Amino acid sequence: MSLKYKSKFDFISKVVDHYDNLKYALLEAQTFDPVTYGFPNFYYKVMETDQLRVDAFRKAFKKYRGLKNKVVCEVGIGTLALTKYYLDEVKKAYLVESNPNVIPLVKKELKKHGWDKKVELIHADALKLELPEKVDFVIGELMSIFCANELQVQIFKHMRQFLKPNGKLIPDKIINLAQLCYTSFDKPYSHYPLFFTRHLPEQYTPQKVINTIDLYKESKLNIIKKTSFKPLLSGTVNAVYIHSWIQVAEGANFTGTDSLMPPTVVKLKRPVKVKAGEMVTLHTDFQYGTSLDKAVFRVEK
Repeated sequence: MSLKYKSKFDFISKVVDHYDNLKYALLEAQTFDPVTYGFPNFYYKVMETDQLRVDAFRKAFKKYRGLKNKVVCEVGIGTLALTKYYLDEVKKAYLVESNPNVIPLVKKELKKHGWDKKVELIHADALKLELPEKVDFVIGELMSIFCANELQVQIFKHMRQFLKPNGKLIPDKIINLAQLCYTSFDKPYSHYPLFFTRHLPEQYTPQKVINTIDLYKESKLNIIKKTSFKPLLSGTVNAVYIHSWIQVAEGANFTGTDSLMPPTVVKLKRPVKVKAGEMVTLHTDFQYGTSLDKAVFRVEK
């Protein structure tokens, strides 16, 4: 065996050895860290290198003709992972970031490319932000699964006041879906994002839409829903397998990867035995921008 292939298999072997530990690694990496004002520093690279995620936004920018000669506000710019794909074209950009640790890097990049002349960099809390003019576009990738952890809904609700009459939000719609399932949880975890298919739960029902978030209109923050499911298999369900599909712009979509809004398994309030073909009801109660740990999912026959 060549050294190249031996090295490759050694790497795979190490991953296999750590399958169990990696079950919750993604959850821990995506948990807010007050020391870094968000994610650990390495996680910016995870986000920047996610081609599916970045391409969904690039498609949206292309749909809007590259945002050419427009006035734009982007909230939560991070390390300019999305910003760099439109700054050449826009007339003016207000770039907002709350993490002071990335500000020096951002300033350096803006000056390097000559973007600093048309950018106003704002280090602020987006929920308290005031802009000096109306803008053509508000861009913000502040999302988490079901918007349960991140403040996407609250921030866009605040930012809508700064849109011109025909202004656009990027993204503009989020569809939350769920299906009933069974998996194992280790204490103290009540949920985990899917990292490997090894950790995919047993699925008992097809997906159903729980709610749709129209980011141009959404105002309520607490979502209480009842959804009927017909199991295709008999057994015990103890969790919901949740997905969020994002319309970045019409025709430009993102349905979750391990860097953003990964499909996630959340524990039910209590396990329930279900029978194939017999309807059950999922009760969903959660609040945007709080914590998925506070969400309540329960099943009744």
